[in-house]
Formats: sequence, C-alpha cells, structure tokens
Amino acid sequence: ALVQRMAEMHGGSVSLESAAEQGSRFTVALPWKPQTAAGLIETAKNHPAPANPVTPPPAGRPRILLAEDNDLNIQTLSPYLKAKGYHLNIAKNGVEAIGQARIHQPDLILMDIQMPELDGLEAIRRLRAQKAFRRTPIIALSALTMPGDRERCLAAGANDYMSKPVSLKNLTAAIDSLLPKNTKPSRE
Repeated sequence: ALVQRMAEMHGGSVSLESAAEQGSRFTVALPWKPQTAAGLIETAKNHPAPANPVTPPPAGRPRILLAEDNDLNIQTLSPYLKAKGYHLNIAKNGVEAIGQARIHQPDLILMDIQMPELDGLEAIRRLRAQKAFRRTPIIALSALTMPGDRERCLAAGANDYMSKPVSLKNLTAAIDSLLPKNTKPSRE
C-alpha cells in the first residue's frame, strides 16, 4: 500500500500478477526518461547561464524556473514537468535562481527552501524586492516540514507551499492554478 501511494504521488502506478504456487510479481511504473534527466543535469552543471536573454519557449509552453540543489529531485521533477508542457530552466542555489530569473523571466518559480549559498526564503525575498518579480507566482518546496514553515514561506513572498516528497499531480494542479490563463500549456 505504501509503494502504491508513493507511485501514485509521482504519477505512476503499481500492478500485480500472481499465480498459485509460483509467486507474485509487482510492477512499479513511473514516468521517467533517464536520458532527458541526465542531459538536464549535465547542462545545469556544465553550462552556466548565458549573458544574453534566451529565446522565449515555444508557444503554449510556460517557462518555469526550478530552483533545486538535489539532483534526484531534479531527475524526478524535470521530465514530468516537461511532459506536462512546461519549458524548464534549472538553478542549483538561491544565487543562481535570482540570476536565472533575471535572464529567463519565468512565468512561475519552484523554489526549494534549503539550498546552498543562499536559501530559498532569502531568494524569494530578494526576488520580491525587484519590480519584475513582485507578481511572478512562486511555489516554495521544502523537505523539512516543521510547524510554521508554511507561514514563513508565505511571509517571505511565496504564493504557495508544498512539502516534499511532492505529489506530482498536486504540483501540476498548483502550477496551473497560479499561472495566468494565457500562459497555461495546451494539453490536447
């Protein structure tokens, strides 16, 4: 039951095959494209943000900035969000997040709270202090859920707060609820 819940939280499923006196086989299916995730991680590690603004994402693909220092979380979130129609940029710490936001002007920011160099709360505060990002939707993501964390994130300027492990279905719903109608991906 626990494995089934975890698989469903990540947009997957669990199936069972069973035969008397032969045993049972459980299959866990998760949305996963290792070559895509590996490529994204390599790009994030080896290619710093360009000095010039980049071209906008293809029409109908909102740009999301994923500020996350954990490679496993990047490998989980990136392929899923790309498959849902979002264009992603990745930052590995709060300083990079601010720089990437300035360069790419994302439609929405997913901000991990505990990151090196500059934590997510301070990064959110600094982004909100800039006129260009006062209305950009920000969802705070945190693995350490303590009483008052949600309130601290919202007080720093986040629009929403989600604890890790994040339900991918709930994350997509939260993103869609915060994006302006004209920036939502088309999912035909």
